[in-house]
Amino acid sequence: MTTGAAVIPSDELLVRRYLRGDVFAFEQLVERYTPALFNLAYRLTQDRGEAEQVVQETFIRALGALKRVRTDLPLKPWLLQITLNLCRTLHHKQRPLTFSDLSRDDNGEIELADDAPLPHDWAEREETRALVRRALSELPPAYQAVLTLRYNEDLSYEDIARVLALPLNTVRTHLFRAKAQLRSHLVEWMRDEPTIMAQQRAHKMDE
Repeated sequence: MTTGAAVIPSDELLVRRYLRGDVFAFEQLVERYTPALFNLAYRLTQDRGEAEQVVQETFIRALGALKRVRTDLPLKPWLLQITLNLCRTLHHKQRPLTFSDLSRDDNGEIELADDAPLPHDWAEREETRALVRRALSELPPAYQAVLTLRYNEDLSYEDIARVLALPLNTVRTHLFRAKAQLRSHLVEWMRDEPTIMAQQRAHKMDE
C-alpha cells in the first residue's frame, strides 16, 4: 500500500486554523516565510542582527493584524510590505534608505522586456555566484529590494508594486535599471576575474 505525498496547507487555511486557536498554524507560517523576510531585511539593512529584529517585529505585527487580513490575497506580499516598512522606519533617522528614486514616477516610458536573463540564470560556478552576490550588495538598497522581490522571491510585477506601494510602470523601470547596474558591475569584475583567480591559486600554493 502506497501513501501519497503530504499536502501542504495553504496560507489561507493556516490563518483560519490560527484564528480558531491552533497556535502551531502560525508557527508554520513563521517557518514558511522567515527566509524570504530575512533576505529582504538583510538586503536593506546590511546587518544580520537588525534583519533578525525586523523579521521578529514583522511577525509580531502580522499576528496582531491576522483578524483583519484578507485571506483571498497572497500572504507573502503583505508580510514583505511590513518588513519593508519596518526597514524604512528603522533607518529613517540613522541613515535613510535610498527609496527616493522609487517613490517618484519617471518621465516618459521605457519599453521593458523581462526576457533578458539576470546573471543569476547563468551563474553556475561558485566563483561567479560570489561575484553576483558582491555586485548585488553594491547596488542602492532600493534596487536590491526590487531585484530580491522579483528574482529571489519570485513576485509578480503587480505584487512588487503592492509591496513597494508604487505604480506598476515605476516598478518595471527601476527593475530594468537595477538589472542594468548589476550587469555593469559584473562585466567589469568578470573582466578582471582571471587575474583574481590566478592570484588566489598562487596564494593557496604558497600556504
